[in-house]
Amino acid sequence: MGFKSGKTFSISHFLIPLLLVGLSALSSVAPGLLLVTVTFISLGWAFVLVWLSFKHPRTHAFIRWNDYALFLFVDFAVLTLIFLLPDWDALTSPIWMILPYILLYASELGSRYALYMSGCSLAALLIANGSQKDLFPHRELLIAALLGAAMVYFVGRRTDSLQKLAYRDPLTGLYNRSMFVDQLAVSAEAVNGKGMQLGLLFLDLDQFKYVNDTMGHSLGDSLLTMVAGRIKQVLPDDALFARMGGDEFTILLPEIKHTDRAAEIAEAILHVMRQSFPLNHQEIFVTMSIGISVYPEDGADPEALMKNADTAMYRAKEQGRNNYQFYSPVIDSHGHRRLKMETMLRHALEREEFLLLYQPRLDPRTGELVCVEALVRWIHPEFGLLPPSEFIPLAEDTGLIVPLGEQVLRLACKQRSRWVAQGFPEFNVSVNLSARQFRQTDLPETIAKVLKEFGLGPEWLELEITETAAMQDVHFAALMMRVLKEMDLRIAIDDFGTGYSSLNYLKRFPIDVIKIDRSFIKGIEQEPDDAAIVHAIIAMAQTMKLQVTAEGVETPEQYEYLKMLGCDEIQGFYVGQPMNAQQLGEWLSRMSELGIA
Repeated sequence: MGFKSGKTFSISHFLIPLLLVGLSALSSVAPGLLLVTVTFISLGWAFVLVWLSFKHPRTHAFIRWNDYALFLFVDFAVLTLIFLLPDWDALTSPIWMILPYILLYASELGSRYALYMSGCSLAALLIANGSQKDLFPHRELLIAALLGAAMVYFVGRRTDSLQKLAYRDPLTGLYNRSMFVDQLAVSAEAVNGKGMQLGLLFLDLDQFKYVNDTMGHSLGDSLLTMVAGRIKQVLPDDALFARMGGDEFTILLPEIKHTDRAAEIAEAILHVMRQSFPLNHQEIFVTMSIGISVYPEDGADPEALMKNADTAMYRAKEQGRNNYQFYSPVIDSHGHRRLKMETMLRHALEREEFLLLYQPRLDPRTGELVCVEALVRWIHPEFGLLPPSEFIPLAEDTGLIVPLGEQVLRLACKQRSRWVAQGFPEFNVSVNLSARQFRQTDLPETIAKVLKEFGLGPEWLELEITETAAMQDVHFAALMMRVLKEMDLRIAIDDFGTGYSSLNYLKRFPIDVIKIDRSFIKGIEQEPDDAAIVHAIIAMAQTMKLQVTAEGVETPEQYEYLKMLGCDEIQGFYVGQPMNAQQLGEWLSRMSELGIA
C-alpha cells in the first residue's frame, strides 16, 4: 500500500501534468505560455516528491509528522494557478482538477488530510471566482463538491482503517513497531544540528510469561492493556508510546536537553507500576525493567538505538529487575554474548547438543542403588561442556526451558529403557522439572506420550520439583501433583528447607520424597543448628511416611551420621559423582563385584 512508504503518493503527482496536457489537447484554445509554465511547475513538483520518497524511505511519516502543511500549500498553489489560467473554454472546465487531488490525499493519507485538501480546493475556487466572476457553473461546482465529499468519506475512511491496521497495535491501541521506527527516524533527523537529544526507553514486564502460563492469555492481554493505560498517565504530551509485541514497549522522548529527563520518566513509570492490578478478582503485582539509550550518543540510526536500549534493558534484568539502566558500551559486549548464546541455545535444541549425566542415590543401610538423578549438560561447540548455571537462567528468561525440559525427559526415559533392556538392576531415574515446565497444563500428556514412546512404565520415573516452584501457586501445585500421582509417578520435593513452605501446605502435596538441601548437610558436622534441622526433617518425614534423601554428602562422617539418623537415601560425591551412561554402567559393575549394588 502506498501509505506505507510515500512512493505512491509522490509518483501519483505525475497525474496532474498529464491531465493538464490532456485538457490542453481537448481545448479549442491554443495553449498559452502560462499553461505550459504551470504544467512544468507541477511536473517539477512531482519530481521533487519522488526524489524525497527515495531519499527518505519513510516519506509517509515525514509528511505526517513534520511538513504536511508544506505539501498541502504547494498543491494548493498549483491548483489555484490552474484555475486562474485563461487557456480554458466551455468544454475543458478545470474544476474537475480538484478530484485527483482529493482522491490522492484520501487514498494515501486518509480522511483527515483529504479534508485539508478539500479545504484548499475550496479556497482555490473562491480565489478564482473572486478574480473571474462566474468562472464555474453552479451545477459543476455542486457535482464536484459531492464527488469530493464521497472520496473523503469512502476512500478516506478505508485508508484510515488500513492505516490503523498497519500502524496501531490492535490490543492496546498504541502505535506498533513499524510506526515507532518511522517516527524515530524522522525525529532523529529533526534534532540534527539543534544540539538536542532523543531519549529511547525500552520496557519489558518482568515474569509476564508466568501470568500467561498460570492465568491464561486472555487475562494476560487484559494486564497488558492496564499496564499501557497506567504508563500513559505519566508520559509527557510529546512522547510517543508504542508496543513492540508481547510484553515489550518503547517510549520516544523527542528533543530532550539532558538525559536526566529520560531517567525521570523511567522513575515515574517504576513508581506507578508499584500499585497492584485488579485481575480476575485478584491483586496482581508486576514490575518492569527499563533500558535507556540516547540519540546520537548511543546510535546513529533507529536500529542501533533500539538495539542498545534493548541491551540496557537486559542489563536491568540482570541487576535484579524492577529498575532502569542507561546503555553503556561496557555492557554491550555482554549483551552481544547473551544474544549469541540465545541463538546457539535454540540451535542446540534443534541439534540435540545436550548430554545427561547421572548421579546415583544409595540406600545407606544396604548400599543398594535406588535412583539416579539426570543432570543436563550442554556440549557447546565453542565453550565445551557447560554446566546448568551457564544456560538454565537464559533458558528460563527466553522460555526455552520448556522444550529443553521435554528434551531432557526424553533422553532420560530413552536411557532408562535401554538399561531395562540390558538387564540393569531396578532403580528409578529422577528428572528435574523447572518452575515454568511444572506450570504447563499439558505436562501430564507430555510425560505420558514420552513414556509410551519408549515403552517405559511410570514406576521407573521420578519427578523433582523445587520447594519454591511448588509454593508459587499452592492450589495449582496440589492439583498438578495429584494428576501426576494418578499416573503412578513418584514425586520429590527438591531443595527442601530453602523455600517458604509450611507443614500445613506440605501435607496437601501427594509427594513421595523430600530432598534435604546440601546447604544443611554441609554443616551437620560443625553446626549444631544444621544438625538439629536435618534431624527434625528426617523425623517429620518418617512421621508423614515420606522418604528422605540427603544431597551433597561428601565425607564418610556425614554418611555415617545420616545413616544413624535413619536417612533413606544418600546422594553426593562421597557416593558417586555425576557420570554418563557408560560410566554409570562401569560403576555399577564395580559396585556389584564389591557386593554393594
